[in-house]
Amino acid sequence: MNIHEYQAREIFRSQGLPVPDSVLAETAEQAKQAAARFGGTVVIKAQVHAGGRGKAGGVKLASDPAEAGTAAAAILGMEIKGLVVEKVLVAPAVEIATEAYIGIVMDRASQRPVMMVSPEGATGSSPTRPSLSRRRASWRDSGARMTRPTRRSQK
Repeated sequence: MNIHEYQAREIFRSQGLPVPDSVLAETAEQAKQAAARFGGTVVIKAQVHAGGRGKAGGVKLASDPAEAGTAAAAILGMEIKGLVVEKVLVAPAVEIATEAYIGIVMDRASQRPVMMVSPEGATGSSPTRPSLSRRRASWRDSGARMTRPTRRSQK
């Protein structure tokens, strides 16, 4: 199952986790209003099920509401990896001390979920990437404790 960033934020918030404020916008005007509400610099983020949103131009900073509206107008309707952006997330820009991309995928061999954490973000950390799937470079839940899987030959 793929979920958008705004949906993940809602799930985390519903479970009591601290999540920065944000607004989902479907129009440039809604993004502009959200930026006015937050004040200061905001980030406008394309909501599509694809990695590399920033590199594709789907993440932009805006220093005021007018700039936020312009940024949202540029992002809405753009195509990222064949997907049309229909919604953007508007959030106050914050200094990021550390960042991690977290993904949970099913390991077909063990028929268990595998959690992957990467400091590099979503781009290039897909579990379908040959080098990663050959090495199984993630940690598996063995029940009582976390163990690192044995490395296979990389022939």
